[in-house]
Amino acid sequence: MSKKRAATGFKGLALAPVTQNDLVSYATDAGEALPFAGSMSRTTKESTTDLYYDDDLYAQIKNVMGEDVEIRVAEVPLARMAELGLGTFDTDTETLEADFNVSGKEYALRFVVDTVSGLPYYFNYRVFEMTGIRFDNFSTKKDSAAVCEVIITGVFKRPLMAGLAPWAVMQLKEDKSNQEACTAFLTATENKG
Repeated sequence: MSKKRAATGFKGLALAPVTQNDLVSYATDAGEALPFAGSMSRTTKESTTDLYYDDDLYAQIKNVMGEDVEIRVAEVPLARMAELGLGTFDTDTETLEADFNVSGKEYALRFVVDTVSGLPYYFNYRVFEMTGIRFDNFSTKKDSAAVCEVIITGVFKRPLMAGLAPWAVMQLKEDKSNQEACTAFLTATENKG
């Protein structure tokens, strides 16, 4: 009997700054974990072109332009924002001199999708172009504490390197023999080319 693979949620979110993205090479720094992931939504953007032949519908071509992505994280430590290149953190005053002009900043977006079977999938989207960061507040159920929620928006794109797939995925084996490799998949540096 095969194990159920239905997704039940996601966790283990990490962003790895892309350091090289051109026609001949692709590289990232190590992934920085964002441990308090709340939700992620994706909206497919596509354009459709109808081609006609003898007044009959001949073919329909879909050009997927990318996916709008919104990630909500309950909290991001200020030092972690600096590690992601979003400002400079002063350890003496514990102050982040932030620069949220994120236009053009590219990251690999990595995360774990839990399944009913307990054998999660580990995803690595190679190019996530950040388009914005904003803050919102929400209250927790238990003590009604206000939490500063960080909302990260961006677009999935293809790497420029010819032949490099836009994403990669691993799955934990039933005997969990590849657990170490799966965990490393989220934070490892990546070099192609």
